[in-house]
Amino acid sequence: MSTTEAEASPLFALLARQWGLEVEVHAGAFARDGASLAFALADGTLALVSMDDPEAAGTRWRMSIENGRSTISPRARPVAAPTRLSVGEGPLRLAAFGPSGFLVGDANGRLVRVAADGAPRVVVERGSTGVDAIAPSAAGDGTAWVAAGGSVARHDPDGDTARVMARYEGIARVVAPSPDSGRVALGFEASLSIVDVHDTAGERFEIEVGPVEALSWSPDGRRLAAGLLDGGIALIGTADRRVLRLPDYPAPVRTLDWSADSRHLVTGGAFRAIVWTMGEGGARPRTLETGRSGFVAVEAARLNPQLPLVAAGYENGMIVVMALGHRDELVVRAPAPGGLRDLGWSSDGEHLAFHTAKGWAGVIDLPAHMFKQIDRRTA
Repeated sequence: MSTTEAEASPLFALLARQWGLEVEVHAGAFARDGASLAFALADGTLALVSMDDPEAAGTRWRMSIENGRSTISPRARPVAAPTRLSVGEGPLRLAAFGPSGFLVGDANGRLVRVAADGAPRVVVERGSTGVDAIAPSAAGDGTAWVAAGGSVARHDPDGDTARVMARYEGIARVVAPSPDSGRVALGFEASLSIVDVHDTAGERFEIEVGPVEALSWSPDGRRLAAGLLDGGIALIGTADRRVLRLPDYPAPVRTLDWSADSRHLVTGGAFRAIVWTMGEGGARPRTLETGRSGFVAVEAARLNPQLPLVAAGYENGMIVVMALGHRDELVVRAPAPGGLRDLGWSSDGEHLAFHTAKGWAGVIDLPAHMFKQIDRRTA
């Protein structure tokens, strides 16, 4: 396993740990406590990374008393390799589970709980079909919602109990519980459904939108955003079920992130990160210009959970970070082969994970003091 095969930018070499995992990386997730990071691989294994890094960028950061200039010294030792754990038959589905572990589902319907130390424990040995999708609870309580075999079950880490919350037909591409856990959204090959889990009759709202790539509820629960393979975005108002289409995206919209106040929605799928500012009283959302437009599509755009920062990952492997509503960009990873697939911030907003189709995965340290002069006000 090598740290890199591509020429790395000087900043990336100072801030990042990167690994060549030799097989396609399907998903990545930080544990809720931020102590570990997991990558799900196409061969049915999990790569576990400890975030306890004695040479993290913050420990190598120095500021001159004389002129206030910051410097980062290089690492003194090689980066430790991730721990590899065989879980099941790929493709794997992955979500943070409990305070410090993960829940992993495989193509044979097997569910495995992986502890912080990498110890696996089988929760479900084999279902009737494979696990379609897994999502952590939006309430942040450590539970996970699993779509498999036509049922959505809510798995509780305390006692490993599971409760069926909804039924569906077909194969779910993505599942997303609402912030209050009272509804669950499911995305399919041609449609999406919103199911009221408290309704004994299983009341649901369905709409034909085409293949659904991503689903995300606004934190206030008033809107559901759906990222589409070939149709931009669909915004559904949960009170009136009004559907607003935001089309004209040149690429599939595979990532959606809401700000904590539900005012901004950050998406990939265009030649820059697209930030929508939600209108009041049913007004159409407007875009908030963020970053610069280029000639390569943004595969993933993720909003920092602590600061008004957006990370954008491009199809060519480049990763940039910019302040919400500003054009200036900080390039933290230069273009590199591999086919970048997704990004993910740690809950403290100081680490950015990435993974690619061709087996590259890594984590970039971005200490908050790097952005101490950022304007925290947004339009």
